[in-house]
Amino acid sequence: MFKGSGWLTAGVAALLATAGCKQQGQQQQQEVQNDARAQVEAAQERSRQAMEQAQDAQERASDEQKQVADARQDVEKARKELQEAEAKAQQEFQEAQRSQQQASNQATQAQAEVQQSQQQAQEAQRQQQQELAQSQQQAAQQQEQVARTQQGNAQLQGNQQLQQLVTGQVVSASPDELLLSSAGGTGQPQIRLQLNAQTQVLVDGRQASSADIPEGSQVRASYQDVGGEPTALRVDVTSRGSQQGTGGSQDPASQDGQQLPQQ
Repeated sequence: MFKGSGWLTAGVAALLATAGCKQQGQQQQQEVQNDARAQVEAAQERSRQAMEQAQDAQERASDEQKQVADARQDVEKARKELQEAEAKAQQEFQEAQRSQQQASNQATQAQAEVQQSQQQAQEAQRQQQQELAQSQQQAAQQQEQVARTQQGNAQLQGNQQLQQLVTGQVVSASPDELLLSSAGGTGQPQIRLQLNAQTQVLVDGRQASSADIPEGSQVRASYQDVGGEPTALRVDVTSRGSQQGTGGSQDPASQDGQQLPQQ
């Protein structure tokens, strides 16, 4: 009996143990399920949080992209404004250079005009001085010419007063002396005239020399006293052939009626 109760006790114990194990297994399974559920929920929460974070990140990225686009637009606008400002500055600089060059050209032209005006004024002054000098020179030359003319007239009048005229026939002629006879005959008064380089000799109206004067030809001579000697100024010779062609000559002394110098 004790042995059967032992088996019963053992069986009860085994049943209790089995029931305890089963209950423990159910509890463990429930715990596992709870843990799994908790993990799933945690995972879902993490996923939700990750999705929210991703959404937030996407929103931030969108905002950042928008900011970047806005920044790019601002940069592009600033670059365009900078280009426009640089172009405007370049244009203003070129206009300033053109204005400066134009002003420099105008100044150079004005200076050239001033120099030209000064040169023209100097040239006009020089011409006036030259014309004045020429006028003064011409006046001086005219005065000198008048003085020379007056002197020449006075000298001519004096020479005319001093000059004398004589006619006669040639007795002999040499390069420095001419001997004339008043009537051409022997024993008649003779005239001795000195000849020099200034004596003008004409034979039958042609220029000649004392060597061309033939003896016996008719002579009309003008002379004046030089150093106490009668010196011929001009000798007009008429050859014998020319005398015969004109029908002879008259008495030269009777023509002039002047006193002949005695030799």
